[in-house]
Amino acid sequence: MDVDLGGVLNTVGLTVPHLAAGASIIVTGSTAGLMKGLIDSPAIGPGGSGYAWAKRTIASYVEALALQLAPHMIRINAIHPTNVNTALLHNEDIYRAFRPDLENPTREDAEAAFPAMQAMPIPYIEPGDVSELVAFLASDRARYMTGLNIRLDAGAMLKGGMSF
Repeated sequence: MDVDLGGVLNTVGLTVPHLAAGASIIVTGSTAGLMKGLIDSPAIGPGGSGYAWAKRTIASYVEALALQLAPHMIRINAIHPTNVNTALLHNEDIYRAFRPDLENPTREDAEAAFPAMQAMPIPYIEPGDVSELVAFLASDRARYMTGLNIRLDAGAMLKGGMSF
């Protein structure tokens, strides 16, 4: 909560007074925050529920703040990625979440299960996929895009059901 939601609120709150017209704020949410039934699922435990709730709150925050910032020509958008090929994905807790049938699943075990989450048959997206979207949203080409919650999820939300 402190990082996933508090970090976003604190960073945005401290920077907004210093932004000029044309500025672009881009925050990171998560597909987990948009999935139906994930927040109250006992299977993900209290940590997973807190993470999903924080990311869902970011989605609402972006829409509310976009209305406040729009008259100043300041934009805010959120990117909600699916699993990303980083150290945050590659750890024992995540492997166990994807492979509860195994006592000590390995990366290879989990990677066999990762594609089940997305509609596209991939295990995860790459960090560069997120960076490219950030660069676009920060550019003048996206100058009229604000208040958006953009799913970068290889179809995970289409497959898993949307709640937001």
